[in-house]
Amino acid sequence: MNDMSAMSDSNCKKSEKPVIVVSEQLKEKAMDLLCAEAVVIESTPEDVLDVIGQADGLVVRTYTQVNEELLDRAKKLKVVGRAGVALDNINVPLCRSRGVEVVHTPEANTLAVVDYAIRMIIEMNRKFWPLAGYVAPEKFHEIRKQNFGRFLADMTLGIIGCGRIGSRVGRAAAALGMRVLYNDILDIELDYPAESVDKDYLYANSDVVTIHLPVTDLTRKIINAEALAKFKDGAQLINAARGACVDYAALGASLRNGKIGFAVIDCHDPEPMPEDYPLFGLKNVILTPHTAACVPKAKENMSMVVTDVLKVCNGEAPEFPALEGSY
Repeated sequence: MNDMSAMSDSNCKKSEKPVIVVSEQLKEKAMDLLCAEAVVIESTPEDVLDVIGQADGLVVRTYTQVNEELLDRAKKLKVVGRAGVALDNINVPLCRSRGVEVVHTPEANTLAVVDYAIRMIIEMNRKFWPLAGYVAPEKFHEIRKQNFGRFLADMTLGIIGCGRIGSRVGRAAAALGMRVLYNDILDIELDYPAESVDKDYLYANSDVVTIHLPVTDLTRKIINAEALAKFKDGAQLINAARGACVDYAALGASLRNGKIGFAVIDCHDPEPMPEDYPLFGLKNVILTPHTAACVPKAKENMSMVVTDVLKVCNGEAPEFPALEGSY
């Protein structure tokens, strides 16, 4: 076992406390709480199988796969905590069938992702940044006579998945004067101007389409060649949800032929992206490395899933169990 997977005896004294395996990095505040209330084993996604047999609780983020192989070795496991929102790396039904609770942090990074989506709508359409910095006096009035970007209030935003994040993106867009269309499998009522429409209508009438979905059998590669063909010519796409929701080979082709005018992609499939990733080398795409939620406060909020992990280990009901429809 490597140093990362050694028992953290320097910080956490052995006792009758529950044993918690942490397989991906958490913020210091969360680790301090765990070390005060539990025996902590720090591991990695690659080495977690070597230590999971000792665990009463497991805390993961994105890359640890909680699957049948892991659960077969986790004879003591009572709870899995996901420091984040999406649960596609956790087989929740299988966990529940074996008496293992699953908890997460559904509100932790919501506003960070909303900030990202709105900023990227502005980034694609209000082209101020090439002008930032020094402008020669003789150029000042010449530049002012030119036109830059598009007026957001003349545009339509289409939201695929109108839950915690999607609904808040819509609220911000409506406040900016955008027409808002949305599609969701649930019957959602919003308290701001927005139209619930089918996906085909949304694709055909949206200037910007933003995705806010979990990965399920229904949503995997929901944005594929067939869907992209229905988009308005020159439309823009944002994916700050999950990489597997988009067929990136199809998107790359649509960006190259101009069917899609611009894309902003934060979530990729696979991660990290290989050298032959279909979106590399394109000028009409912004790629960020799964960082939409990487705001310090959001990361701290996600790490505090440990409070629910400790509750379950101590026989208490968690505040944020994974609900059907969230995975």
